[in-house]
Amino acid sequence: MDTKKMAIIATKGTLDWAYPPFILASTAAALGYETQIFFTFYGLQLVRKDLSVLKVSPLGNPGMPMKMPFGPKWFKNINWNMPNAIQAIIPGYENVATALMKQT
Repeated sequence: MDTKKMAIIATKGTLDWAYPPFILASTAAALGYETQIFFTFYGLQLVRKDLSVLKVSPLGNPGMPMKMPFGPKWFKNINWNMPNAIQAIIPGYENVATALMKQT
């Protein structure tokens, strides 16, 4: 019988992009596949010993809801669909996104 194999390439090094290769690999392994993940370029950040340096990047992810970190409860619960252009020009925006993701 032929061995089923799967290769996954992890090219992104942000916290939100860490999940897909690991979830795909663990699911494939549970289904009997011989699985390998190749970490290239920025994906090498995912194999660091200390993962606390990883950030969530909302840039290029328009479906990511953003909650306000301050204000009354009704205001904090609004899902803001912030355009990528705004996210790209605000310094420290990844830190805000990372903090908000850790709160949920």
